[in-house]
Amino acid sequence: MKKLIAGLILMLATTASYATTYTCTGWHEGSVVGEPIKLNASKASVAETKAKARFKKAGLKVSYVDCK
Repeated sequence: MKKLIAGLILMLATTASYATTYTCTGWHEGSVVGEPIKLNASKASVAETKAKARFKKAGLKVSYVDCK
């Protein structure tokens, strides 16, 4: 049981250390949509996918998301 718990803690610690904070801006027809969103992701492409889902959930129409 101790090995299982230690393994889970190690796995969670390593995945959290690879996450980077991205600031994502949504665009539609050449103009910025809403406020920029900050989120954690392993890569920019993952951050863009998450940001697009959050903009859609907020009811904002977005054609492109740019994350830096």
